[in-house]
Amino acid sequence: MIRVTLPAGAGGLSLPLWLSRMGYSAILPCGGAGRCGNCRVSLLSGKLLDRDDPEKELLPDQNGEVRACRALLSDEETVVGLPDGWDAPGAGQAPKYYPTGALDIGTTTLALRLRDECGEVFETTAANPQCVFGADVASRITAATEKGVRALRVCLVDRLRALLGGCKVGRISVVGNPTMIHIFAGISPDPIGISPFVPAFSGEKELDGSPLGLPVDTFVLLPSVKGAGYLGSDLVAGAYASGVLSSPCPAIYCDLGTNGELLLTTGTENGGHLYAASCAVGPCFEGAGIGSGVGGVPGAVSRVAKRDGTFFFSTVGDLPPVGITGSGLIDLFACLLKDGTVARDGRLDQPFALVGRQVFADGTLSEEKETPIRIERQDVRAVQTAKAAVRAGIAALLAAAWVDPDEIGSVLLAGSFGLYLSPASAAAIGLLPPTWANDARAVGNAALDGADLALTSPDAREGIGKLADAAHVVDLNSSVAFRGAFLSELNF
Repeated sequence: MIRVTLPAGAGGLSLPLWLSRMGYSAILPCGGAGRCGNCRVSLLSGKLLDRDDPEKELLPDQNGEVRACRALLSDEETVVGLPDGWDAPGAGQAPKYYPTGALDIGTTTLALRLRDECGEVFETTAANPQCVFGADVASRITAATEKGVRALRVCLVDRLRALLGGCKVGRISVVGNPTMIHIFAGISPDPIGISPFVPAFSGEKELDGSPLGLPVDTFVLLPSVKGAGYLGSDLVAGAYASGVLSSPCPAIYCDLGTNGELLLTTGTENGGHLYAASCAVGPCFEGAGIGSGVGGVPGAVSRVAKRDGTFFFSTVGDLPPVGITGSGLIDLFACLLKDGTVARDGRLDQPFALVGRQVFADGTLSEEKETPIRIERQDVRAVQTAKAAVRAGIAALLAAAWVDPDEIGSVLLAGSFGLYLSPASAAAIGLLPPTWANDARAVGNAALDGADLALTSPDAREGIGKLADAAHVVDLNSSVAFRGAFLSELNF
């Protein structure tokens, strides 16, 4: 828990917006609509006001918690306890000059890499502060429409300023999905949310850092897939850096975040044709939209296994469990399907509570203990829908490229979810075809690697631009293969 004192002089301000302005990562998965209950904070002293009736005090529940999305600051000093993962970021180093840098603006997470004259690298991450406006791309577009793009841009720029920590940078290349890139550029993402979902721009663009109040000479926004509203520069740069384009046989690159981005190549021996698609996965693989879901914060359950009737789990930093990450969720569902707790059609007779032994980094085990991890029926539905969207997207790409699933020789899993995902567990729940489990490998944050390469290698920057123009967009809205596969893949 992170203790934060709210000043008396800020009465009437929204608690999430005040936290965001102060650099904290207030995460509201449902965009503050009050539906999910995943933004609870502890009221330790003082009082908060009810957003729906500012004259009334917002009373905590039996656990001493309130929903942050419903809270306004009062006229008296108040102390709240924030969940782990809402802490304020900092660069954590002495200010210095860096000629180049790379920035990946994810829907959930920001990743910054700075490179000095000697090639030494400094890297840091933080939650995207726009989570206060909702967990997914659709909620950000809605927020930009209703509140103005400036509100989302300002909190993003403020967080980047904190990450830079006083360091000065010559040029920073930027990647992200088209909505994130539009917001950073100060351009409304509204067209992306309306059919035919065409972005205002998709080519390379440069921004001066000084009007943003940032110590950066130039931001280079790398190109997205041409004319595609949901296939961003993170996919393009990541696919380039991963080496998938050099595969002689058919191969696929998967970045499964809040928005699933897929790129398939037919292989250099088959013309090297490129096909790309984006599917709405939802935030459950990034720890949102699930009752016990969290991001990769200290204490998050990231691995789960079951042997001889006993569950075993590990957590980030070996700390006591506070929630479960996307990779841990996939492991857990693989176990629950195998033992019949969750049926193949998604039936869950009663809520499941994880009780097991914690496995520590040194190999020691705890005694069997309860955890706060709970799986409800709505969590099962969220996982079913997400995995069906991914499998249907894969089916549509394969159909468009006339490639059989068994012809795929390499499966590259990108992003933090892909880095920790067990391919065997993914195949067990139907997220990946069964035959792909042995061919899958993680490539980490390939998007950030590609952004880094773009400013350190002229060939890479040119190659990224060519890839953005060459990829054929497979429209899943009109894909017969997608619609048929989605329905059939809802079962595990």
